[in-house]
Amino acid sequence: MPYEPHGVVLLSLLGSGTWFARMGQDDHQSRRALRKDYQEVFPPYFRPILLRMAESNGHGISVLYGNYTIWNYAVGGAVCSNVLTPLFSVPDVVGGQTDWFIQDHVTNNGTKHQKLDMDPSEFVVVVYIGTNDVGIHSFVTDDESPEVSLADLAGCQLQTIRNLYALGARRFIVNSLIPLQITRLYSNSSDPTIYFPAPHDGVAWNKRMFNFVHSMNALIRGGVAALSEEWRGTATIDVFDTYGLFEDMYNHPSQWFNGSIPRERDGPLSSVP
Repeated sequence: MPYEPHGVVLLSLLGSGTWFARMGQDDHQSRRALRKDYQEVFPPYFRPILLRMAESNGHGISVLYGNYTIWNYAVGGAVCSNVLTPLFSVPDVVGGQTDWFIQDHVTNNGTKHQKLDMDPSEFVVVVYIGTNDVGIHSFVTDDESPEVSLADLAGCQLQTIRNLYALGARRFIVNSLIPLQITRLYSNSSDPTIYFPAPHDGVAWNKRMFNFVHSMNALIRGGVAALSEEWRGTATIDVFDTYGLFEDMYNHPSQWFNGSIPRERDGPLSSVP
């Protein structure tokens, strides 16, 4: 059965706030990481700029149908914690990306005079973590530390949210992992890809990734439910079913895509070099 309209649901979760902060994994042009080497505060992207970006790189429904200012702290290749699953040494979510948020929006951090520079009711923190944490060079290839489990990865996400709550944030959306097992990289094919050209057992990867994704999503849903109860009356936190969105687009492309070219779900629009 086709899934409910996720764009409407996501915008409903974002609510009436005027801006939101993105944390986790991201490759869009608006990300703050583009300026990290210059020690500058990367400005938020306002709607006119984002609308132009949406035309070229599909920035998203929040831009096209919402009136939001975006502070994008997410980084391509990021994991929740470089201590748990070190990959590319880019700013992680629990550390570097949260530090950027503090730099931009928190004064006198860690003191009794700590202050958030905006109204907590006017912004939402949107978190998307996990794809890199469970992927190649980590869990699916047996390269994770023997002392790190999926429960640790889920705990890191929840700790990140707790840390942001302590800084004054009060509205959160956590994205579930997408169905990575239907992507080419984690399909049941053992053919080489640009990201992993070495020989591998595609069937085993596919089964393991299915398990990892569903286990992580269950852990996150449980953790979010616990936080929602703990913070009842003081904060709101929801899970956005990103898994269901991607699965439904894959299984029912005609419900989602009606462009001028035939719908194609099995091959990339273009290959990343």
